[in-house]
Amino acid sequence: MEKYEKTDITKLQKGAAEVFMRTVNAMRNADGQLHPQSLICALGSLAGYACQQDVRDIYMKQKGFPEDKVFTVMQDKQGRRFFFGDLLNEPLVNERYSVWSLIGGALRNAGAAMPDVNDIFRYVSYVVGGEQFGKVRSCETGDDMQTYVKQLWQPLYSIAKNYAQEGELHILFGIALQKAAAGCRSSLNMTEVGRIAMESAVSMSKIDMR
Repeated sequence: MEKYEKTDITKLQKGAAEVFMRTVNAMRNADGQLHPQSLICALGSLAGYACQQDVRDIYMKQKGFPEDKVFTVMQDKQGRRFFFGDLLNEPLVNERYSVWSLIGGALRNAGAAMPDVNDIFRYVSYVVGGEQFGKVRSCETGDDMQTYVKQLWQPLYSIAKNYAQEGELHILFGIALQKAAAGCRSSLNMTEVGRIAMESAVSMSKIDMR
């Protein structure tokens, strides 16, 4: 059976619209201005972390697998843990409604080339645990990726869970990211938008927020 046969995309789109607007309102400065690269980074980070949450919900909560059977766990010198593995890559890049597929829809509609996702994975794996981890290459954002997740995940998750079933959070946040990317069409290079989005998503799929 198709994995997402019973997925209510219309309901997820409604939830994504609410998450998108809440994020936009939270990130406007005192003058009402919004930095588009920061918005893409924030929603990309949330979409990536949602992938990890979905994997935990499906394989640990529902199926009862232990964490070390679901993820490959890496620990840095400070004792911080980071999560890798094929199951995590499915909602990130491989599934029908993966974050990669959804951001790709916005890029294709704009006639833009896709970024090199393999390069993004290589880069994130290289910097994980280091000073550059959580910072987008060649781009200034208002905060780093971890800060966006720490500040925004809980309030937005409380909204998203009213629309998404377990295993669907990455779709909802991916649709919100897609909306943000589409809004950048007239002001930013869309291939660069895709790179910022996926660097953020891949990076934050790996962090330990527990």
